[in-house]
Amino acid sequence: MKDDDSSTFGGGHNCHTCLGCNCLKPLPLLPQHLHTMKICRIFRGVYILVKIIRAMTCNEGLSNNFEATIISQHLNLEELPDRLTDYYSLWPSNIEFDKDKVIRLWIAQGFFDFEYGRGVEIVANKYFEDMLKVNRIVQSRFDMATGRIKYKVGSSCSNSWVQEAQLSSIAEEVQKLFLLSESFGKDTLKTLQKFNQLRTLVLSCRHKHSFKRVPDHLFLKMQHLRTMDLHATNITELPNSISYLSSLRYLDVSDTPIRLLPESIGRLWYLQILKLERCSNFSRLPYCTSKLVNLRHLDLNIVGQLRSMPVGMGNLTRLQTLKGFILGKGEGYGVRELRQLTDLCGSIQISRLENISSVEEAREVELNKKHLDKLELQWEHHQDDFPFLVEEILEYLQPHLSLKELQISFYNGSSFPTWMSNSYLSNIVSITLLECKSCIDLPFLGGLQSLKSLLLFRMYGVRSIDSRFCRYGGSQVGPAFPKLEKLKIDGMPKLEKWTGVKNGDFPCLLQLSVICCPKLVAIPMLPLLSALKILYISYCYELQSFPKGKLPSKLESLAISNCPLLKKRCLKLQGKDWSKIKHIPSIFIDREEMSST
Repeated sequence: MKDDDSSTFGGGHNCHTCLGCNCLKPLPLLPQHLHTMKICRIFRGVYILVKIIRAMTCNEGLSNNFEATIISQHLNLEELPDRLTDYYSLWPSNIEFDKDKVIRLWIAQGFFDFEYGRGVEIVANKYFEDMLKVNRIVQSRFDMATGRIKYKVGSSCSNSWVQEAQLSSIAEEVQKLFLLSESFGKDTLKTLQKFNQLRTLVLSCRHKHSFKRVPDHLFLKMQHLRTMDLHATNITELPNSISYLSSLRYLDVSDTPIRLLPESIGRLWYLQILKLERCSNFSRLPYCTSKLVNLRHLDLNIVGQLRSMPVGMGNLTRLQTLKGFILGKGEGYGVRELRQLTDLCGSIQISRLENISSVEEAREVELNKKHLDKLELQWEHHQDDFPFLVEEILEYLQPHLSLKELQISFYNGSSFPTWMSNSYLSNIVSITLLECKSCIDLPFLGGLQSLKSLLLFRMYGVRSIDSRFCRYGGSQVGPAFPKLEKLKIDGMPKLEKWTGVKNGDFPCLLQLSVICCPKLVAIPMLPLLSALKILYISYCYELQSFPKGKLPSKLESLAISNCPLLKKRCLKLQGKDWSKIKHIPSIFIDREEMSST
């Protein structure tokens, strides 16, 4: 079975094993000098192009799908699925994994080692979907904590994890080692040194009391290692000798107590994936991070864990995954760094927006050219910038029209940008506005055709919700909020009136929560919400009663808390509004269950 090597144009002929086999000596990787790498890629592209032209001219007619021809000629489709299966099948059948992890491990091994930018991940994802169809990979469950599907290897796949006791019997030429251990003592780490042909090293420890520090000498002879997975071990630091892992593409130290990465990591020219998720002690990226010019995915809760970004992040022009960016002041720390990250996709949280000092700087970000799914724009809690400047800055932070989720936090302007109040965000499904304390009016959002979730927290300046929220200037055709399923209003202490809802608006609304609106007197549109199933009202001290007529017939759950006037009218049998709610199967008032039977 063939195994790719990044030094070859057509792939190497190296077999692999976990339990030992006749392995050929791996070919050396490309030279590490960046200019040499670029030259080699050019020659590799010429080589591939010659193969494509020859293949296409030998056919009776030219291919109708040029892109498919390129991919098939380079990847050798007859062999690639088996190589992919052979790699992920090394996991035990009871181990769950994310799709992204498998895809990135494939990429790190060079299975898709060609120059197509984000297309590499797209092609790899297509192969993953094909594996699902034939049950080589199967769905395990939906993880509520992460919102992702977990997968397992198919029952027909056999795993090759090695127990610690078997380590001494494994051939030194082994290229992929998946090692299970109780504690990873010094003897185990010493034995690992002999495997100097390793491409993949995955360590799994059953107990947290494993080694805390990797010995300096462990990495000295592992120049061919591409993938190193140390997640969920007990390491607190990595040695400077990690720079000897000159071929490393994938490094995972997630779920460890690691504090820092050594500055020598900047010599890992090939590093593509760096995972630091849930490392609670980690607080600073290395100063040399900008040297990792091939980095594609940086998995780290940046805003939650770091105080600032390393200088020159704009050099990482291949970055696709960057979950956060903390804006600073000075050359190499500002928004200009974000402008150069043109391949960003997925989600990103941009914080410390108060450090944007001019409209010109905001214009340079060019968020509308980044294909993001989720965007969070965040100012500091107590910033006192000039409202007019902040409004103009937000106007120029217009995202790409493909955006699906948007959150704006601690915004100090009095109005929202025009790009929120028109049909530009046609694909948006979720909007969250958090503590935009100076905003007097809510933006016109009723025309967003795909919006399903709208969460409004601590909007202290809003005094009324009127027709401009649903339809602005009569421009709205059809029902307002046609697909909205969840609406939550939490923390509008000045809100007194809620009007402007017409019959037919909110046709899909399933959940409505109105919390901490102490001056709100009435919610007159409730009978019009025909699809409503869950209604929660809390801390609305002035809310006196429900509107005339019964509440929606589909309502399944009603909870009222700390609303003394409304509670009095909804008491069982004796309350004047009891007839309006008695058809609801589940009723709780101040945590006491009310039943109609």
